[in-house]
Amino acid sequence: MFDWVNRIRFDESSPLEVQGHENNFGFQRHQPEIMASSHWHGHIEINYLFNCSADYLINGKKISVPEGRMILFWASIPHQMIASDGDGYMVNIYIPLQAFLSWKFPNEFIEQILHGEVLVADSLHPTDQPLTLMWEENLIKKQAPLMFQVIDEIRNRIRRMSLEPFSTFNLSYAERKSGHKSLVSGLHHIQLILRYIADNYDKKITVDDVAQHTGLHPNYAMKIFSQVMKISIKQYINKLRLQHAQALLIDTNNAVLNIALEAGFGSTSRFYDIFQREFAMTPLQFRQNIFNSRTNDAIATN
Repeated sequence: MFDWVNRIRFDESSPLEVQGHENNFGFQRHQPEIMASSHWHGHIEINYLFNCSADYLINGKKISVPEGRMILFWASIPHQMIASDGDGYMVNIYIPLQAFLSWKFPNEFIEQILHGEVLVADSLHPTDQPLTLMWEENLIKKQAPLMFQVIDEIRNRIRRMSLEPFSTFNLSYAERKSGHKSLVSGLHHIQLILRYIADNYDKKITVDDVAQHTGLHPNYAMKIFSQVMKISIKQYINKLRLQHAQALLIDTNNAVLNIALEAGFGSTSRFYDIFQREFAMTPLQFRQNIFNSRTNDAIATN
C-alpha cells in the first residue's frame, strides 16, 4: 500500500503485467499514449479523460469514450488505447482487486465489472480534476496518513459513481450473445470465485467451499486461480481480510480481538501471525504508527 505504482510496466516479451505489482495501488497523470498492442493486469483501473477523448480496444471490441468522462473497468480484460483527440491529459488509477472487492459496492455494480464491462460516469464532477491533482501532490509526499486518505477518497468517489447514473458499452452482453470466450483463459471461473470470496471472506471459508460453490474440482480451482491471479486462493482470502482489518485499525478504536473476528480471521493469534508476516509489525504497532504520523502532521501544520 505504501509503495504506489507510478506506471504499469510490462515485460517486452509478454503483454501481461510483470508480477509483483498486483497488490499495489497506482497513480499516473500523463498525456494519452497510443498503445502498440493490448495488455492486461490484475487491477481495477480508473481512467479520467480531462479535455481529451479516446478510443479503446477492450477484449477486441472498439469503444469510444468522450472527453470529460471517468471510466472504470477490470484491467485483466485485454485493453489498448488506439486513438485520442484533444489537448488535455488523462489520469490512471490502479486499485488492487482485493481492495476493491473489500469495499462492498452494490452487487450489480461489481457484477458488471467482473463480467468485462466498462462503466462510464455520465459526467465528471467539478471537483474531480482538482481532486486528482491533490491526490498526486499527497502521494508524492509518501506519508502514510495522506496515502490512506487518498485511498478513502478514491473509494468514496467510486461509491458515488455506483449510486449515480452511469453508462456501459454492453460488452458483457455482447460476449454472452456471441458465445466468444474471453482472451484471458478461465476468466469466467475466476469471476465466480472472486464473487463468492468477496461475499464470504469475513466468514470461515475454505478452498473446498469455494470450489463447491463454483462447481469446480478444488485442485482445478486452485490451479486456474493461481495462473490468472498470480496468488493462491488462501493468500487472496487473507489479503481481503487484511484490507478489512487495516481499515478498522485506522478508522476505529475497536479492540484487536473484535477486529480479527470481524475481518474473518477467527482468532487473534492467527490474525497477529498473518499481519506480522505481511507488514513486519503487529496490528497495534501499525495503529500506533498511523496515530504518530497523524500527530506529527498536525504539529507540523500548526
